[in-house]
Amino acid sequence: MLGDRLRSVPFAVEKKMARAFSKPFYNSPEWQKVRQAVLMRDRFLCVKCGRPAEEVHHKTHLSPNNIGDPRITMNMDNLVSLCRDCHFAEHRGERIDGLRKTKDDYPYEFDANGMLVEKKVISPH
Repeated sequence: MLGDRLRSVPFAVEKKMARAFSKPFYNSPEWQKVRQAVLMRDRFLCVKCGRPAEEVHHKTHLSPNNIGDPRITMNMDNLVSLCRDCHFAEHRGERIDGLRKTKDDYPYEFDANGMLVEKKVISPH
């Protein structure tokens, strides 16, 4: 299953990026459950560009002041699935040119077996 394949890499990335105050949170089983639910909700795709998601991003960034507030840390409305490039850009406040804005523009889709595959481009001619 795609989720099983993606689950291990993103967690390692998030742990590496985590600041000292947030490491216990990211290591918690509660976070892992919410993280997996967000990835499933977003179909394991980056909500910005449509590539496979590798990380779950907090829209309201975590800080020592809000790390204990589940309305920030665990609220699925505050969480989105992102690929590594979009997550990096989000934290750096940069814009990656060519970001796709709608799910119709995602370059990936699920095939009949539930596997994530690149969309086939159908020529209009």
